[in-house]
Amino acid sequence: MAEVVTTPTTPVVAVTDCPIFSGPRKAARLGSTLGIDLGSQDMALAVSRDNRMPRASVIVTTAARHMIRISKAGEKIEAIAVYGSAADPSLHPDFREITENMRDLRNKWFAKAKLCLALDNPHLDEPALRRVLGLFDRVYLRMEWGTAKTFTALTGRKAAEYTSLMAALSTAENLIIQARFLKGDGIDNTSDAEVKAWLKKVGELKPREVQLLRSEKGLGKKVKSVSKAKLTEIAAEVTAKVGVPASVYEADSLLD
Repeated sequence: MAEVVTTPTTPVVAVTDCPIFSGPRKAARLGSTLGIDLGSQDMALAVSRDNRMPRASVIVTTAARHMIRISKAGEKIEAIAVYGSAADPSLHPDFREITENMRDLRNKWFAKAKLCLALDNPHLDEPALRRVLGLFDRVYLRMEWGTAKTFTALTGRKAAEYTSLMAALSTAENLIIQARFLKGDGIDNTSDAEVKAWLKKVGELKPREVQLLRSEKGLGKKVKSVSKAKLTEIAAEVTAKVGVPASVYEADSLLD
């Protein structure tokens, strides 16, 4: 039977105050978590005038300062989650450099914490970029499409990118798939045919886990999620047909 998990409401007291960082806070899926936002677009010290993501030097030096503060405050961190609020973290030009530094800082200050990556709309065209995924203990991929048509509807990207992205992800280790099933405003991945196509792709990727999310966050009032009962039914199908554990969560973000 698929597990249904609710979000905890009492966060761990935070000691950070930088817009790149959040937490540590108690998250339903990761426990006490420090979030690192590579996709923030509101930075005075940005990569360039055209790329408003924070500079690698700002991220790394600020991470070191905050991790030291958290450690000295006696906080325990179970996970360090790299994500992107306004742009996918895989789009950062210094993604590998930042990841390597985050791993080194984790090893020094919180050796038992899992280094996690959340990919909402990944761009993994270069082999070197794909290898970065291997530096993370957990890679959380939002994959809500089983066909090129649905991929385009949900991501806004060209259908031609669909095949190459799936091929790039086929070798990813420690992969955890996240998915919402939504209908409205030109989006619909809820039909039996779409769910079947999605299940097939999940089977091809062979993730270690599947997490189904009941959320319409960021998609407007006209887009609605299927019911919790329907998600539980899909989760049961994942376990039966793909052979991996599946759970249902109310929260959209790894940090909730």
